[in-house]
Amino acid sequence: MICLNQHPLRLRLHDEINARPYEPLESPERISYLAVAMDEANRTMEFGHLSELCRHFGQDLSVGDGKCYNLRFGDLRIKVERHEEFTRYMFILRGTASDPFAEPPIKLLPTEWVERIPGKVLVASHVAVLPGTSTADGTLPKESTQWFPASTVVGSRLANNAVSAYSDFRIYADGFSRWVLIDYCRQPAQVGRTLLRLLEIDTYRMLALLALPIARELIPELRKRDSELHTLAQAVAAGDEKADESLLEELSRLAVVVENLISNHYYRFNASRAYFGLVANRLEQLREGRIDDISSLSGFLNRRLEPARNTCDSVSRWLDDLSTRVTNASQLLRTRADIRREQQNQALLAAMNRRSHLQLRLQQTVEGLSLAGITYAGISLIGILGDALYKKGLFPFDSGSLEALVMPFVATAVYIGTRHIREAVRETD
Repeated sequence: MICLNQHPLRLRLHDEINARPYEPLESPERISYLAVAMDEANRTMEFGHLSELCRHFGQDLSVGDGKCYNLRFGDLRIKVERHEEFTRYMFILRGTASDPFAEPPIKLLPTEWVERIPGKVLVASHVAVLPGTSTADGTLPKESTQWFPASTVVGSRLANNAVSAYSDFRIYADGFSRWVLIDYCRQPAQVGRTLLRLLEIDTYRMLALLALPIARELIPELRKRDSELHTLAQAVAAGDEKADESLLEELSRLAVVVENLISNHYYRFNASRAYFGLVANRLEQLREGRIDDISSLSGFLNRRLEPARNTCDSVSRWLDDLSTRVTNASQLLRTRADIRREQQNQALLAAMNRRSHLQLRLQQTVEGLSLAGITYAGISLIGILGDALYKKGLFPFDSGSLEALVMPFVATAVYIGTRHIREAVRETD
């Protein structure tokens, strides 16, 4: 055997494609379906809860991969799939009854166990899969008036006329909605795939709609914050220099409020967009055909989901736009403050430059006076020395003549010396 240097995630990623297979269904069958919203606390209770059910039927629950469990207790089949935000339960029973919705498979389970399923039930449906004639005329059985009383039924031919599906999308007194599938193709895999897509549509649309109440609650808050921003933007446009600091503080406070709203609801709105996309994808995969004058599944769902989707998308965009506008207003105010500060700095630098020129001129004046003073002091000292020597007869010139004689030499020496000192200092700098 060749030993490959495999990526540590290879097997887990590869098996992900087979993690949640559909359940083949051979009509007639009855199904009870639950989609339960989960959090971390409830997630830890799932395995123990399933183990309790297995012990009730005298079996042990194998650990498996922790994502999907397939259980069988006589004629009753149970499939449990764990997803990121929810867990779905399918209880499947072979055969039919005079009223499939009066005797659903979930009634075979202990009532206490069902009521203690961890999490919050988001979707609960009973499904009847019934055999149909080969003509695939799409007509409901006569008993359907009992199954969907006083309701407008919607339905479609699915999977290229292999199956017809009907529902009224209502929750009945038992807490469950109802689906009827008419099987014309007698292909368990096809029926299983079709039912899975229908139940996924039900589940994903509910998960997508979790953002709708949040969006509706945010609309008054966003309207209020938008009005605040409008007022602040007008104040920024007015250009009151004294108010700029307080305006910037108000804009910063508003930015914090908006960013807090975004961070609190960012995940839910993003998840909502993804779930709406999954609903559209599953509807497309159904390969629908119309049944006479009955409203189609996609037509019914799209017509009712589109306003909710637009509301969620609109509020999400409003949040993002409001954040951008607050940032832009703050940036404009900071830019104006920076320009004003730059102008003040330029004025200060110009004043400093003028003072430097004045100081330089004063320094040059003082330096000139210093040269004259040093020259005068040097000549005076030589004159005193010459006068003393002249009085003793040791020098032929009196002090005045000597001072006049040495004046050019002393002045030149002082100038050269001062220049040398200035250059030395300049090189040191």
